[in-house]
Amino acid sequence: MFDKSRFILLLITLALYSTSCYSQNLSQKDLELKRTDLVNEIKNIQNLINNSKDEEKLVVENIENLNYKLNLQNEIIKITNNELNIISVSIRNNQEAINQLQNSQQLLKSQYSEMILRSYKTRSKTGKLMFIFSSANFQEALKRIQYFKQYSEYQNNQLQKIAINSEKLKSMANKLNNDKNLQLKLVNDNQKIKKDINREISNKNNLLTFISNNQTKYIRDIKLKQQKTAKIDKEIEKIIAKAIAESNRKKKTSSKLFALTPEAKLLSNNFISNKGKLPWPVEKGYVSLKYGKQPHPIVKTATIQSNGIRIITAKSQKARTIFNGTVYRIISSKNGSKTILIQHGNFFTVYKNLSDIYVKKGDKISTKQILGEIITNKNSGQTILSFSLFKDNKTENPLFWIGKK
Repeated sequence: MFDKSRFILLLITLALYSTSCYSQNLSQKDLELKRTDLVNEIKNIQNLINNSKDEEKLVVENIENLNYKLNLQNEIIKITNNELNIISVSIRNNQEAINQLQNSQQLLKSQYSEMILRSYKTRSKTGKLMFIFSSANFQEALKRIQYFKQYSEYQNNQLQKIAINSEKLKSMANKLNNDKNLQLKLVNDNQKIKKDINREISNKNNLLTFISNNQTKYIRDIKLKQQKTAKIDKEIEKIIAKAIAESNRKKKTSSKLFALTPEAKLLSNNFISNKGKLPWPVEKGYVSLKYGKQPHPIVKTATIQSNGIRIITAKSQKARTIFNGTVYRIISSKNGSKTILIQHGNFFTVYKNLSDIYVKKGDKISTKQILGEIITNKNSGQTILSFSLFKDNKTENPLFWIGKK
């Protein structure tokens, strides 16, 4: 006989499986999109390397690009491994569901065969009529007529279930095959990336050896860049000191800190309440130089002082403000680059290395508003934003304030 409870249990299992696959597919889709973005970013970085690999003066920049590329490749491997885990679970669940459905299909076909055989043996219309007319009363005759009707409907239902299950099995088999093909592709992709990583590590080591053999030259270049950076940093510090003095003059107080109006104090408090959650000053990018005094990330014998962070981003990217504020000053350098200072109460954010500017002094601006386009170095192809953050007259580590990328 047909085991109704078992069939219902199977339907529930299939429903749960479908829901599980749906949620997994969402996660897998997100991972696939992220992996695609990283692959495209790697292509952009490789173009930078290809365009400058023969330039001795760009060895440092090439190592930075290689480091970034290696980080992206390792991230792709992690994402691919997560995808493989999801696919493995999907394959296992799919196979279990197929096995259960095949067992159910076999049971349905067996029951249907028995019904067909029974119907064949009792196919005589005379026999059915005699069975009905032999009823003890009219009510029993109605019940027997109803029985034949229900039995016929039950046969049709069984046949429909068999057809539905056949379609489900076909669909599941296709998904299982697609999952296995994708699994194989991702495994091969990972192996290719691992080979490329080994090759890039070798290239990086060759460049590091070149730098090691020419340390005096590169240390001199680093010191020269540091002097240029220190010059504009001092100018920024003077501007902020002057802003503090002006705020105290209006309040008729003498302090080394800002004398805030109620409005400016509210803005500062809002800025503080968003610490660690503020948006990045670029839509996408990575930090190539962190905050503070540190050994040079490549020429280890050189020491550098960074009042902010340096973010490498894509060509034609725009700088954007991380919070509501006012454009306090725009500084133009001799090389044509511009620096924008945004005041947020007793906080300042500073955005360096901009070309086209979309704001002017005194403008009230909102979070993520575009400030200007970041300059792309014609020789190295790198697009770098230098970003720093001040509280009163002291620099702060921007990475403590902006959200994790």
